[in-house]
Parts: sequence; structure tokens; C-alpha cells
Amino acid sequence: MRNCLIFLFLFCYALQSKAGIFAGYDDFCGLPVVVGPDAQVATARTDQIGNKYIHIDPKAMQNWTVSRVFTLAHECAHHLVGHTSRLGQLERFYGGTAKQELEADCWAARKLASIGLNYDINRTILEHANAGHFSAGGYPSGSQRAQNILNCLGGSRQCKTVTTPCGHAAHPSGDKVNCSHFVQPHPNGDFTPCKHLCSGPWGAVACHPQGHTLPCMHPPVQLHSADLVQCQHAAHPQGHAQQICH
Repeated sequence: MRNCLIFLFLFCYALQSKAGIFAGYDDFCGLPVVVGPDAQVATARTDQIGNKYIHIDPKAMQNWTVSRVFTLAHECAHHLVGHTSRLGQLERFYGGTAKQELEADCWAARKLASIGLNYDINRTILEHANAGHFSAGGYPSGSQRAQNILNCLGGSRQCKTVTTPCGHAAHPSGDKVNCSHFVQPHPNGDFTPCKHLCSGPWGAVACHPQGHTLPCMHPPVQLHSADLVQCQHAAHPQGHAQQICH
């Protein structure tokens, strides 16, 4: 029993220690950091009266493959760059998510580089690169984010975010649409019993015991439940956003 109590104490202490990693104030922007469930792992938020803070999920602390320092710097950037202002929220609402994410990554990378935390930058680049070209919800792909961070660390070059139309189909295998091909439901005709009587050895019998086959009179039906056509929807309706540096 005593061992169980000790285990529970250590377990609870460990959970509190993990929460304590981020509890308090962020070193990059001096804003409160609140730990709690977050579907996006970490977000830059404002409360009902406009106070800014950073909200982070405990999963961010348990995933040691992610740079948690970069995560905090990224969310801090959203506040400092103006993404959580009213204008910033409107920009995001009207398709500026990818642009803002790349800008926050850029700020975070430069900030970490200025204090020598290159390991956290490299780990973040590798994490994004491993995510490949997949993107969702208007966010840039992992490959775009990795290349963007490298561009931002390229020195004193001038960079700007450029959005180009997406040329990738949302459904590479095609779109399913209602079938437009119609056929007769009974191509071999309709079978009807014979109503003609002929004399048989024991009285009247059907002249055609196998019945009659007549041309099908039923309305045409769809050949397939659906047709597969080339996809006309772009994978990223808002386009591809990337940092171009000169």
C-alpha cells in the first residue's frame, strides 16, 4: 500500500513538473503561458477583454521530437507580428493562414538564431521536412515551412511572402459524380408468359411454353452508380504561400 502511495505521489509530481515547463510567462515576449488541452497543440490567444496569452497542450511537452522552445517562439511571434490583432484575425479569416504561419516561423527562427539555439531550429526544420507536401486547413505544407525557415536564416536578404495558385488536384484519383450513361435495364428483352393457346393431346396448351421475349419497354437506367472524372478542385484553394528572398 505504501509503495502504491509513493508511486501516485511521484506520478502526480511528474505531471506537475511537465506542466511547469511552460507554466508562467514566455521568455520571448513576456506573455502568460497557460497549459491545457488544445486541438492545435499551441495557439496564440486573447481573452474576452483583449489580454494576450499563449495556450499550449500537454502533448507538446510529451513529444520530445518537437522543439518546444520553437513552438513557444512561434506563438509569441503571432502576438508580436500582429496576427492576433483585429486586422490580423481578418487576414486569417480571408485566407491569410499560410502567410501568417510562415511569418511566425520566420520570426521564431531568427529569434532563436540570435541567441544561439540552432539545435532547436534544425530540429524544427527536420520535423517540417519529414511532413512532406501534405497540408490542410489552409496551412502551408511541411516542405514549405522547412524551406521558409532556411530562407529566413539566409542573412540580411529581403524576403516577402508570395502566394501562387495551386496546381495539385485535391483528389488525385478523380471525383465521383452521378453517372451520365444510361442503358436499357433488360438488354435481352422482357420475358412474358405466352397467352396464345394451341391444341394439345389433352386439350388447349400454351403455344409457346417458354414464354415470349419482347423488346424491353422499361425506361433507361444508369449504367454505373457513379462515374470517376478528373478532379477539378485544387488541393490548396488559397494557393501556395512561400517566402521569396533576394
